[in-house]
Amino acid sequence: MAPGPKHLTTGDALPPLQPGILRVYSMKFCPFADRARLMLHAKGIEHEVVNVNTWKKPEWFVEKNPKQLVPVLEKDGKIVYESIITAQYLEDIYPDKNPLIPKDPYQRARDAIILDHCGGKFLRSMVPKVDKIRRKSKTSGIAAASQRRLEEERDGFLFRYHTEQKFQQLILEDQISVGQLKSALVVSSVWDWFQIQIQIVTEYCAPEYRSKPGFLDYMLWPVFARLRASGSLGVGEGVPVSMETLHAWYNGMLNDPSVKSILHPDSAYQEFSKHYRTENTLFDEIETHN
Repeated sequence: MAPGPKHLTTGDALPPLQPGILRVYSMKFCPFADRARLMLHAKGIEHEVVNVNTWKKPEWFVEKNPKQLVPVLEKDGKIVYESIITAQYLEDIYPDKNPLIPKDPYQRARDAIILDHCGGKFLRSMVPKVDKIRRKSKTSGIAAASQRRLEEERDGFLFRYHTEQKFQQLILEDQISVGQLKSALVVSSVWDWFQIQIQIVTEYCAPEYRSKPGFLDYMLWPVFARLRASGSLGVGEGVPVSMETLHAWYNGMLNDPSVKSILHPDSAYQEFSKHYRTENTLFDEIETHN
């Protein structure tokens, strides 16, 4: 598989648009852009990829998305952005191409609940606090914050998010007991927090995993694609064998053609994360096969 297109940066011109061809503005290491690309591949939709340097953006990119975030879809003057919205939009405009969203209203609602809990918030919780520290370090003239400080801030953010926003909802829905809550409140590390998240995914997603991946699987996958690289479950660890149901789901997804089409080596994710949102942010310098 050939390497993906170069990331366009400040000063680069907007590539000419082709009538009738769907374009996705992406960034090859962005988990949110992965969602749109997984849907495009799984549904077999003809498209072109324009990669954007999200640290030093082209001047024209603000016209595609005022937030200047990827993914963005564009076709014949119509522009759509936000990762979940773009994925749903692709299902709506190509309903006959390998349908991925359940038609049953209840199943759609359950998928939406799981995605709300373990999708956007789960993904975003792994990055913003670290980025905030890096930006503060930059503006204060400090070369870089220590790795220990970054890890402490991340751990604290994750724990506060989970205890403050989720446990009360779970108790109200009778999905977790007060006793379980008390046990969970002693959690203080990313590993323990991840265990709780994974338990919820296993209970409400994996048992309903069908013969092939669907919309929910592809929306959740970008989190799990980075498990080994992030070391959240241990350096080089994906989903442990002891988590039988989720382990089977994880390995099944690793063998999915759409996942394979965008998956990078763990070393590439690690290298990107190490430099992300610094003056030395790397994009095309990191070698990948797609």
